[in-house]
Amino acid sequence: MEHIQLKSEAPDAVEALAGGIAHDFNNLLAAIKGRASLMMNSIKPSDPLYHHIIEIIRCIDKGSEIATQLLGFAKVDDYYTAAIDVNRLVRRTVEHLDLNGKRVVLDVDLDSKPLIIEADPDKITQVLMSLIDNALQAMPKGGKLSVVTESAAILNGTADAYGLSSGLFVRISITDTGIGMEKTVLDKIFTPFYSADHERHPEKKGLGLTFAREIVQNHSGVIDVWSSPHIGSSFSVILPLKETSDNLDLPSKEEKLVMGNESVLLVDDEERILTVGREICKALGYSVITAASGKEAVKIYKKDKKKINLVILDMIMPEMNGLETFLKLKKINPDIKVLLSTGYSIDEKAQEMLRQGCRGYILKPYSVIDFSHKLREVLEI
Repeated sequence: MEHIQLKSEAPDAVEALAGGIAHDFNNLLAAIKGRASLMMNSIKPSDPLYHHIIEIIRCIDKGSEIATQLLGFAKVDDYYTAAIDVNRLVRRTVEHLDLNGKRVVLDVDLDSKPLIIEADPDKITQVLMSLIDNALQAMPKGGKLSVVTESAAILNGTADAYGLSSGLFVRISITDTGIGMEKTVLDKIFTPFYSADHERHPEKKGLGLTFAREIVQNHSGVIDVWSSPHIGSSFSVILPLKETSDNLDLPSKEEKLVMGNESVLLVDDEERILTVGREICKALGYSVITAASGKEAVKIYKKDKKKINLVILDMIMPEMNGLETFLKLKKINPDIKVLLSTGYSIDEKAQEMLRQGCRGYILKPYSVIDFSHKLREVLEI
């Protein structure tokens, strides 16, 4: 894994405020999504309440995107990169699209061979979702959304025009048959909060495309855009192709709960997170001990370390943060299994935890299914 530290131009006060708000916001979303997921897995799809729960979870996920944008504005989140297969990432992204009622035909054409890049999977997923959302908004009456992956050799003059070095690249093209854009609009689409039609589409005013370009640039790539009025638009994400295919991230997952029977120590300073986390763990078959602070967690672990198989540890806590708690726990047991639970994309302290032997991380808010898979992944290492 590789860590990329971004330079921050935002004042410290703005960064601290944005980080604090995003942290509290994500904790609220995590508690809500946890309970919604428990309800969804306790009733049948035919139940009249089922579709309401689905809509609640969709709203939570949208809220999480807003928190991510807030963190991006303050530039407080780091990049956590790995060798990933673009085809897997694109497949997972499009499988979660909600096209219900949009009268949009989805056409996905993935390269027949793995396309390996060195990237932060969460960040690239954020780029894809921003571009896909933009494409869907450009087709209010319906149309065709095409997503294509391919390898491409970009050399000499073409590379110079893109501001890239000659070499092999991965191209992810997202094309719509929507309203298209005039050149005057095209020149401004990456401007923060810009929208060509503020009155009719106020939801389009945002930072999605701005952050998409920034993320791609931080991965040594570019976004190429083509558009024509009344015909459509195409956004191509161009990223360096990695030669090796070792240590691929994003393993495929079956969309079902995975049960367990081990003992878990859940650590979080938010009572609502402890409450819903305890219920989720019990529903998955685990026995649960909770701690409301790092100091309490260390005390409990010293006493019961022989029967605790996994510690689920929050990062942002008063007095003793996640990293400090982890290091104290590791002194008690160098082989301890710890799963970091955080609302951030992996900041400097979280990255240090991973370097020091933390077994993995899961981002808030998460679903019961995602959580169940992550627990088994860490426990079976």
